[in-house]
Amino acid sequence: MSLHSHTSLASRKGKTRRDRCLSPSQIAQNLAEYEIWSAYQNCEEVDMASDLPTDLHSHTNNVFRLAGQLPLAWMMEKSKIHRRVARVVTDDFLDFLRAAHASAPTLYSAEVSYDDEAKSILRDLNTVFVAWDRAKKMRKSTQKFSEADYAAKVYGLVRTAAVEFSVERVQHAISLPQPVPTHTIRADAVRTLNAKVARPDGALFIPTHYLAELCKSEQSPYKVLCRSVRRRSGTVGGESSFRYQSTVCARLPQTRVFEIASTFWEDKKPSQDDLHVAYRQNRMATTAALRQLHALNVRAPVFGMVWAEGKVRAHVDWWEVKNGEIVSMIYSAAYGGSGTKDERRRSAACYEWDLAEPADIIQVYLLMRNLDRWTTGPFCEAVIAGVKDLARRVQAGQLTVMPWRRSGDLVRLVGRKVGHPEFTSAASLSASSAAAAPVKRKVKKRKPCPSASRSQRPITE
Repeated sequence: MSLHSHTSLASRKGKTRRDRCLSPSQIAQNLAEYEIWSAYQNCEEVDMASDLPTDLHSHTNNVFRLAGQLPLAWMMEKSKIHRRVARVVTDDFLDFLRAAHASAPTLYSAEVSYDDEAKSILRDLNTVFVAWDRAKKMRKSTQKFSEADYAAKVYGLVRTAAVEFSVERVQHAISLPQPVPTHTIRADAVRTLNAKVARPDGALFIPTHYLAELCKSEQSPYKVLCRSVRRRSGTVGGESSFRYQSTVCARLPQTRVFEIASTFWEDKKPSQDDLHVAYRQNRMATTAALRQLHALNVRAPVFGMVWAEGKVRAHVDWWEVKNGEIVSMIYSAAYGGSGTKDERRRSAACYEWDLAEPADIIQVYLLMRNLDRWTTGPFCEAVIAGVKDLARRVQAGQLTVMPWRRSGDLVRLVGRKVGHPEFTSAASLSASSAAAAPVKRKVKKRKPCPSASRSQRPITE
């Protein structure tokens, strides 16, 4: 082989190895690439009304309970409560509440008393009123506003007013999941599947101190599961260790804790394509969270929201295991509304809130408020119960921890299935212990190419 051939070969190899994987944004923008990614994650879109499992209804009912949340006494001008409220708010704010009542009277209920919680909501609604006023003016203006403008002037106010107990993280890096081990890695899919990190525009997390009981003692579920993974793998640390599996975040926390997210959202521009892109990108984040929940034996949904030029859509995603398989399916269903016949608010299967409408922006605030309380309430309880049960069954030899995070370079697995020792049941582990040890292969040392320059060396990530 000539010197020129050696140089050409080294150049081609260097170029191949320098091909970077696609980012989540690039994957979401290209439907063909997203279809590849979602197929390797067992993702499917379904209908919420007909396909949502019965055992998850309590969660969705909790989150989408928007009717009857405000005191009807606010609207009764002859009541003492109305006069009391009128003394502390502006006339414009009262008009805002009246407009919401006129278009959506079910928001108000005579059964809701004017207690401390209602007073807290009233204070929050003053902030929501400011956001609504801005959204209305931006909609009427001839000036073009960017996604960042809406996020700063409208969306951020609504979220800040609603979120009190959970932890809101903005553009926080999370780990994407490994392809499921039932699919063979194709060479043309590697650039898509090699993506490791996503940055959703926002997310709600359970505060780590809410999960402290799972981590503190020597016999805590966290430490039991750490020891279990270490015994099976025979190694200490590394990306397959339980410390990595216990967090959905890309970076490990400083302390050994669980980091678990319940909700993700994306802020996008209003074109129809961008709305689909935002939904697909959001689904990549919810899929990561659901793969973690499945690995931790937590039966609960994850919610997603898409915000675009003053309009909001929601979806609910969940994992499901069928026919005794150990690999989950990831389902996503758009929220289609509460069953009313208001077709104006629908876009295909999606219900759409318009933040320039008083009733709609109040409902979005209530939805975010419900998500905040649900995250630290029923969702947190489901996490604690699921992790405790997993630790108990792992100790009994009934289950094993399934690594879910993206790790390694999938180029080396082309033509094979992604596999981990932990992706097996306890029964298959005991059966495989009788198998013969693998034969060690001799590794040939590669002779350096004298003509290859330093600039042609492959870039390692």
